[in-house]
Amino acid sequence: MNKIFKKVWNKRRGCFVAVSEAMLAASQSSKTSVIVGSALLLSSMMTANAATINGNTSWNDIAFSFHDNGSSMIRSDYVINGSLTVPYRGQTGWSFIAFDCSHGDTGRPVQSLTVRDNMTIDNQAILILAGHGSGSGGSNGTLSVGGDLNLNSTLYFGLDRGGETGSLQVNGVLRLGQSGTLADSLNGNTNPKISLNANVLDTSGTVDFKSGTGSVNFGKVIVRGGSYVDSSAVPMTISQGLELLGGTFVNRNPIVVGQNVGSYLTLGGGHFSNAQTLGIKNNGKVSVTGGNYNFATLSKENGTLTNFGTLSVTNFNQSGGSAKNSGTLTIGNSNLGGTLENVARLTLTGNVTTRGNLTSTGTLTNNGNWTEANRYTITGNLHNTGNINFQNGFQIQNGFMTSSGTIQTNDAFNIFDSLGTTGRQDLHFVALGSTVPQDVKTSLTDFFLKYLPGTLAKSLVGHASFTGGKVIVSGVTLTQTQHDDLVKVFKDKFFLLGVQQETALPSASDEVLS
Repeated sequence: MNKIFKKVWNKRRGCFVAVSEAMLAASQSSKTSVIVGSALLLSSMMTANAATINGNTSWNDIAFSFHDNGSSMIRSDYVINGSLTVPYRGQTGWSFIAFDCSHGDTGRPVQSLTVRDNMTIDNQAILILAGHGSGSGGSNGTLSVGGDLNLNSTLYFGLDRGGETGSLQVNGVLRLGQSGTLADSLNGNTNPKISLNANVLDTSGTVDFKSGTGSVNFGKVIVRGGSYVDSSAVPMTISQGLELLGGTFVNRNPIVVGQNVGSYLTLGGGHFSNAQTLGIKNNGKVSVTGGNYNFATLSKENGTLTNFGTLSVTNFNQSGGSAKNSGTLTIGNSNLGGTLENVARLTLTGNVTTRGNLTSTGTLTNNGNWTEANRYTITGNLHNTGNINFQNGFQIQNGFMTSSGTIQTNDAFNIFDSLGTTGRQDLHFVALGSTVPQDVKTSLTDFFLKYLPGTLAKSLVGHASFTGGKVIVSGVTLTQTQHDDLVKVFKDKFFLLGVQQETALPSASDEVLS
């Protein structure tokens, strides 16, 4: 198609323009008037009917108007029924979709390029959608790609004078290599009008809009490297989800899954530059597949959280939904709603309150103050160096408990007969009551000495190890003799040899085994 045109220098416009060779041949006697007339005719023709190229082609085959500095630009609308490659044209050989070379003329070029298949911008090549604006309107360039746009260099929406309008639509994947860059304007801070829509942004390069107006909309964003800057000038939205697998996501706004980063967030190695908080709303999904992440606050209304990496949350505010840890999870403070399942390593370091909604078949370590309102079943490994208050008792089922801190329970059977059983013996029940005469209680000393080293010791010693701290049993009153016997048995059976233990007298309602 381009062979029917000829490039002619237009002194008044200050650039080359395309004219029809056929019309030149038919009007040799009035050359000047034909050139002007041809340009006007061509402009009107291309506005109504875009030039078409079938098959794969290169930018050099469609660029037919050149500026005096070596830059190339199209001067009509084009449709490429195939793929298009934009090669490197030298240091000043920039390529333009639209370029205003009228230098004050009232006419502003409005050009569009449509690529039905894929488009590639080679290394070092620079494509500018709209260039040389005058500040009062500028040029208007539109690029539409039906397939993928592979950007290995730089794509600017404007050039240098302001007022340019750049529009980019990618129906497939907008893919940025390590040297790929999406930016507002070549010289920066010239406030071009930006319109960018892409189904998927897959970037290892740089996305940074420092100035301009308009909007940037992505369906899914995958950051593999480089940096993605959340612009403070141009509104940027992600409708489907964000995958942060490498590089840096420079967020200027809080990250709320189910709101401003789509319905899901995958964290697999990259990091946020300014994310102290992470929110989950509208049944959003967060999946940590790798990497190391630390949030001051995680506010989760509903939805799901899964962790296969290393995740630390100072304040875990989960009011609903579910969370599952298959990696390493550290929680500071939490008044837990919803459910939390641990199958790997979970550490509690602050004040945590649960209500039967925390289950662990992995390793659960408490270094803080953990209060469990419901009866708790230990099915994994429980390590305690802090304080645990089982307000409704606990039981051990195929698990193991070690404690050097304080364990408190309101169920005497947790300590005396939680695993072993001796049947309904009268002495056993009398020993835990406080309504029998003192002489009967005193006579039970021999029972405790025989019972504790027997059934209980054989059962419990395989499931628990007390290496320090205290065991507090609420709601039990024993004689001093019984208390001393219990302390001696616990030290002999469950505490490490050579460890000095504190001996505490029983209160009116608690028995302290230390």
